[in-house]
Amino acid sequence: MSRVPIETFGITDRGIVREENQDQFFIAELSRRLQMRASSLPLAANSTLAGSSLGLVMMVADGMGGHRGGQEASGLAIRFFLASILNRLRWNHPSSLGDDADLVEDLKLMLTQAHREIQRQSEVDRRLEGMGTTFTLAYIAWPRMIVLHAGDTRCYLYRRGELKLLTRDHTVANQMIESGQLDSNSAERSRWSNVLVNALGAGASEVFADITKVELLADDMIFLCSDGLNKHVEDCTIRSVLSASSDPNKICETLVTMAKDGGGSDNITVVAARCRDLGAVQTMQIHTTAETPESLFQELPFPTEEVGTSPDERVTFATSEFSDTPTRDMDRPC
Repeated sequence: MSRVPIETFGITDRGIVREENQDQFFIAELSRRLQMRASSLPLAANSTLAGSSLGLVMMVADGMGGHRGGQEASGLAIRFFLASILNRLRWNHPSSLGDDADLVEDLKLMLTQAHREIQRQSEVDRRLEGMGTTFTLAYIAWPRMIVLHAGDTRCYLYRRGELKLLTRDHTVANQMIESGQLDSNSAERSRWSNVLVNALGAGASEVFADITKVELLADDMIFLCSDGLNKHVEDCTIRSVLSASSDPNKICETLVTMAKDGGGSDNITVVAARCRDLGAVQTMQIHTTAETPESLFQELPFPTEEVGTSPDERVTFATSEFSDTPTRDMDRPC
């Protein structure tokens, strides 16, 4: 993508116990495109030209419902967001985190509309009655990231040996932790850990959007997962795996294997993205789908100044729409 190369990888696994996989994930690089109609340049007819990346979007959804309902709900949520992003989302990301109100409102509206579409589909088809899904989206337009979240799929930030949970599980167990009724170390084993209080569909009248904003630094790692991982792999173990490798492929495969070795009681989905170090000269590029002479398109210096990312910058969090309680660390002693 533009400004900073980001390496990504994702994997989903049925696990050991479940008969079907109701998790879904999606990773995509966003760019402006031109569909050529005619030109005097030596381009093949109907060539598609794409500019430098505008950003990166990653999504994870964990469906719930009957044999078909969970798969349909999680898939529908991601397909709805893809259609909305391609047709509506504001690509020109603001120059500062304080000026992105329109983008945030777009994302919140998309979440509400996806929730309503899942509800509508469940009413049309009796086999899908009560279906629902969690949903977590991370949108990166360097150096900024916006995380949209509902449910108990998670988004983490790994930076310089420390792991920060950017999302909060929308479960009864987490509400009990925040009210002092349950110890955080017992949350994963609590019968309330699987009871959601916020999700898309599932017969709820509305869905609430948690929004988190982060200023990223070079070498940061962004990590998304479904709760099938957290049921068997603790945060300190995730941190150890991220510390041991910077390869998103290896990280994802290692953690899925750990979750399965730990019991694999649920579907397991993990998505990892690593922001590589800033070193190369930043340029604009044009790519084409058809064969093109190498000399036709040249890399051009980027016309804008690089946004500063000093070592002293820290993660910043936006006010949550779900409650007034700030996002908290989820580190537990191992």
